[in-house]
Amino acid sequence: MAIVQAVMRYLWVGETWVWRFRLLVASRSTTRYLSDESLHWIDPSAIVYQGNTEFDIYRDKGRVVGGGWDTPRTEFDRLDFYASYEQRVSKGTPWERLPYYRRALAQIESGITKWGCRDKLDLDRRCAMLDGVFQDIQENGYRSQACMEEHERLYGPLELEDEITVNIGRDGDLLFNNGRHRLTFAKIAGVEKVPVGITVRHAKWEAFKREIEAYAARHGGKVYAPLTHIDLRAIPSHHTDERFEIIRSNLGRARTTLLDIGAHWGYFCHKFEEEGFQCFAVENDDESLYFLRKLRRAENRKFAIIPRSVFALSEDGCLRYDVVLALAIFHHFLKHKDTFEELKGLLADLDVNELYFEPHQPGEPQMEGAFVDFTPGEFVDFILSNSCLSNQQMIGQCRDGRPVFRLWR
Repeated sequence: MAIVQAVMRYLWVGETWVWRFRLLVASRSTTRYLSDESLHWIDPSAIVYQGNTEFDIYRDKGRVVGGGWDTPRTEFDRLDFYASYEQRVSKGTPWERLPYYRRALAQIESGITKWGCRDKLDLDRRCAMLDGVFQDIQENGYRSQACMEEHERLYGPLELEDEITVNIGRDGDLLFNNGRHRLTFAKIAGVEKVPVGITVRHAKWEAFKREIEAYAARHGGKVYAPLTHIDLRAIPSHHTDERFEIIRSNLGRARTTLLDIGAHWGYFCHKFEEEGFQCFAVENDDESLYFLRKLRRAENRKFAIIPRSVFALSEDGCLRYDVVLALAIFHHFLKHKDTFEELKGLLADLDVNELYFEPHQPGEPQMEGAFVDFTPGEFVDFILSNSCLSNQQMIGQCRDGRPVFRLWR
């Protein structure tokens, strides 16, 4: 078995480097355009920086651009308008005393027309309009440009720029590009979700995206689990969010540490980090680790990656977690006597409050010739009899028929 794994790993590494070389050549182009009219709803706090270049939202939309435009970068919260308006909201500072206002007025008085403003009166009217937009967001929530246009039709002008747009840097960072007033108001008002469009993608990011699409093409046109990055969400997946939703709705009170055994590309760590967990992703497959690390960086997640077999953790005595996920993984350890015994040892070493378990279905072809082939009920009883856990409940069933169990002390 070890020889087979070594051969497969060698073949994957060789195939992967050939593919990446081809993508590197393709990524040097800066003239390709991608058709994308989608709006993506995201937490505005996910937009932390502005890149070195602002692109035209009409002329540059869909461009794939290499080079260093995504570095260096400036924190959005330090930009002129944000810093000024945050001071206006938190301290009630008059417009006339804000750096943003003084800079704009100086430009207007030098003969430059800003936002259609030709004198101080025009600027004061614009600032009053901005206050009105912020107040509207506070009272009625954030609305897309289409909703704003409907508001104007019914109630009169409520002028503001187009939708918020971002550029995607080489590692997947969402870099502010357009709509600084909208984004400023959303951040200061504590809005949970805003719609954003994508203007430009870095060539290296687009190359990585193509790697994912190539992987999907080799696996029935789909990746294993949903991808959470806004530029990857449209890639089909074999699983949906159903398992996450089942588990989240049944979680106990302990919400501190979470271990995902066989994390693959880290879907559950991405989702549960958003729920406030300190997550640990155990994965020892080289191909999965490559995508796991890249996707964690793409969304600036903090979860830890443990590039080892979960049985190595057992040997180290590192199995104290509040929540453990064992989803579609434990049945792989039933196929051979040695891994079956290692599973028993792992369960004995677990010091956990809750374990969420998804077994295989009896009669699945992959279990033909397995050392042991439990039914779901037998599998649950096996876990309870070999671990610190003593209670169990079936909390849901996936669309493929596999049940999901919650086991707890």
